[in-house]
Amino acid sequence: MKMKVMFLLVASVFFVSCGMPIIFSPNTSEYSLRIVTNPSDDTVEGMLDMHLDPAGPNYGLLGNPETKGPSLMFFYTFDSGSDATYLLTSGDLSSLQTKFKNEFNKNGYEGKPVSNPSELASIENTSGKAYLYGVNNAAGSNFNARDQYVLHAQNQGNLAALDSFTLTQTPDVADPTNRYTLDLSWSKAPSSPAFISNALKLCDFNGQAFSKKRSEIEEKINNTNNHEYEYMESSPTKVNLHLYAAFFISGPFSNYFWSELVYLGAIPIALE
Repeated sequence: MKMKVMFLLVASVFFVSCGMPIIFSPNTSEYSLRIVTNPSDDTVEGMLDMHLDPAGPNYGLLGNPETKGPSLMFFYTFDSGSDATYLLTSGDLSSLQTKFKNEFNKNGYEGKPVSNPSELASIENTSGKAYLYGVNNAAGSNFNARDQYVLHAQNQGNLAALDSFTLTQTPDVADPTNRYTLDLSWSKAPSSPAFISNALKLCDFNGQAFSKKRSEIEEKINNTNNHEYEYMESSPTKVNLHLYAAFFISGPFSNYFWSELVYLGAIPIALE
């Protein structure tokens, strides 16, 4: 399933004198999200586009050297089942978005950075418990609480942040039969502003290539201390990698800002 996502953001910052907090908190009317599906089983695609008024206060604030972002992050959860009948329903997938918002971006004023990519949010029903994890880089060190997310741009002002990005399932170079990574790429990297990417091959929350070895997945399913594959049939022949994205901004203001967590789609992974 290949999907195209567009983020449009026109942020507003409220400056309050007398030592009161400076709040960066755009409302839902100031950025929009559009998703278009395209036929590809191994890729999800999105677009991030920001527009700030050069005459407004946000332009200078986002361009401040102390501002970090927008930092684009990716998240995932697993289930099994056929393409048409995931164990996770559309309501379940939406509930994970709500749980993430309640934890990290309650109302725009109480946002907080992600400091650990493990078990960020979860939902539970009669079929089990599904956890949301953060995608990490191959070194397992790209998860910084504030300023080193998967991809971030600095001083971008009202320029296009990213023409488009894709995440593609790709066999792992070291073990192509049993493991895979998610290759992050973009179709037209802008020359200005400069983009910083610390990870083009993205991995699980531990910084390890994802497994597609059936015996290893079944072992994790039966391990009560491992929740990554908890929402599964007992002996699946395929798992579904559900992917989400959100962007984060921090800077010389009093709050942290998260966009809404956006569901990008699912990539089916045939087990070996």
